[in-house]
Amino acid sequence: MNKDKLMRSYHPLKVTQLAVSVGIILGSALPAGFVMAQDTEVSRIDTITVVGEKIAKNQKDTTSAVSVITDDQFQSGETKTVNELVTAVPNVVAGGFGAISIRGIDGAGAATGGVAFYTGARARVSTVVDGVTQTWAGHNNTPNNLWDAEQVEVYRGPQSTIQGTNSIGGALVVVTKDPTYLWENAVRVGLETYENGNVKNSLAVMTSGPIIDDELAFRLAVDGTDGEGWINYADTNDELGSSPDLDDSKNVNTRAKLLWEPNAKLSAKLTLNHHINEGEYLNWVNEDDYADETLTLDSSLYNARIQDSESYSFASDVDYEFSEKISNTFHLSYLKSDIDISQYTRSMEIYNYTENVTLENRVLFSAPRANLSGVVGLFASRTDKELGVIGRFDSFGTTTVSALYADTTYAMNPDWKLVAGARLEKEKVERMFNDESSDYDENIFLPKLGVIYALTKDTSMNASVRKGYNAGSEAVNLSYDYYTYDRETVIAYETGLVSAFDHAEIKANLFYNDYTGYQAVDSFQIYNIDSSHTYGAELEGTYWASDSLILNGSLGLLQSEVDSSDVTSSGNELPSAPHTNISVGLTKYFDAAFMLGVDVNYVGEYYSDLDNTEEYKAGDYVISNARIEYVIGDFTLSGYIKNLTDEDVAYLHNFNSSMQRTAVGQPRTFGLSATYRM
Repeated sequence: MNKDKLMRSYHPLKVTQLAVSVGIILGSALPAGFVMAQDTEVSRIDTITVVGEKIAKNQKDTTSAVSVITDDQFQSGETKTVNELVTAVPNVVAGGFGAISIRGIDGAGAATGGVAFYTGARARVSTVVDGVTQTWAGHNNTPNNLWDAEQVEVYRGPQSTIQGTNSIGGALVVVTKDPTYLWENAVRVGLETYENGNVKNSLAVMTSGPIIDDELAFRLAVDGTDGEGWINYADTNDELGSSPDLDDSKNVNTRAKLLWEPNAKLSAKLTLNHHINEGEYLNWVNEDDYADETLTLDSSLYNARIQDSESYSFASDVDYEFSEKISNTFHLSYLKSDIDISQYTRSMEIYNYTENVTLENRVLFSAPRANLSGVVGLFASRTDKELGVIGRFDSFGTTTVSALYADTTYAMNPDWKLVAGARLEKEKVERMFNDESSDYDENIFLPKLGVIYALTKDTSMNASVRKGYNAGSEAVNLSYDYYTYDRETVIAYETGLVSAFDHAEIKANLFYNDYTGYQAVDSFQIYNIDSSHTYGAELEGTYWASDSLILNGSLGLLQSEVDSSDVTSSGNELPSAPHTNISVGLTKYFDAAFMLGVDVNYVGEYYSDLDNTEEYKAGDYVISNARIEYVIGDFTLSGYIKNLTDEDVAYLHNFNSSMQRTAVGQPRTFGLSATYRM
């Protein structure tokens, strides 16, 4: 078996990226002789194409800071969701409400939970799965799972020129696997057990193959989990006696694809998705002793919530190649999300229903004689929302967006490329709250300009400046009075380096983000901060020390500050903005069947609020993970331990005048899975 085929057969699990000090750290942390260079030919890292900028590119040909995580790093089931996976990327950390923070910008947006219901605030980091932007409802109620995904692209910094609103902090672009003309089948069974003794089971299946040889093919993937989670529940006055099993949860995810390619020029694909999420979905516990991962119910104060959520979508993508120089892509999608939430023990019924229709047409061109290539697109969408609390308030809203955008690359000579892009977007928001109506509309121009320099055949450098934004809106406060908050914008300056050799890949970035109108929350009401900024550096890499040893790691450095002098938070840091996060890891193959992997991830301390309340600092944790894998023919047996040292992890402290709670990370978890592929 040759080296490349051997490596592909291993299906290695998720490992973290290379830190600046990886050699020192690994050399001191591992037993002598464990990391031994072998006198063999080194392995080459495959060239990866990214698609998150609406045109396929090599990573060296983009000015965006992007990390790509491929399926061999998550297919064992150790990592369940997209947001869990991406926290190994520099300056990406887990946060509260099921969201992530990128470069100090909370992906959940200015408002979370119930505040999002009153204000209509939206996410700052968009998640796009097979071209369909996912919904956000103040919490990540329907997380995106990873079964049968091809790769996850993590874009750090504003992506508004291509993705539009909701991407001022970045974007997560998920590409799932397409139908094949050769038969593929897979089954995976697994379980996890937690420190409290609870168990959660999982099952995943996939089949793909031809309907008409070399013309029509299908793919079907189904996965789900069922069991009891790792949060403990206690009560004050027998509140649990009247509640359902609060630690139970179940989810089922189904994806079906149909691919039709009648000739070399035409390709049409239909994608259907259906997700069911029931039961526990929160990770809030008592703030005063969050290490116990316990939430104590109190009928007058502390309550738990469970969900009954369902979402489905269909997407149609038609690609037609007019010539070798020009092609067209048409995208039509429909997404519907129904989220129902029940609160215990103080009864409350919450609902959030969303429907979205999106049309997009892209013309991709390449003119070799003119040294010009790029994409020009038209975009239109309509989102209807109905949300509220039964017996308290009802809210209805419609958001319509239309946009024209372009992204082009001009090769000035063999070494220098000029990158230019822009987006002209119009957005209109109409809301009705308890029979009172309002509307808000705006136009915005979002330019981008960059340059790429091929330093050598293996290394390129880039620099760029771009504008990002998140829309404003009409909103209501707790007194049901209407008010307006403005959009937030950013001018982002960035420079980067990408090197890909036969034995290693290294990426580095420096960035400075200047924010205007940063959206903040005080007393359930959004307001704008005139000026704030973030800046930092990132380094990540992979090194094939031999054909049986892979070293990975990353380093993220970040500073943030509120610059406006007319707010009480002047001079403070932004919330969820740790100064440092570091990851190091290795994967070792002992023979053609056995693999061992370990990784360690450190996240520095940060504030939970814009007031920088000292007692509500979060972060400052180290999470270690370990895994083994054994391949027997078509079978792969995997075992893993997450949070090996059972570190107490606080993502966010959330509080008001009457309640304090903490969003916590998963305690030590033991997992097993068995996968059969044929």
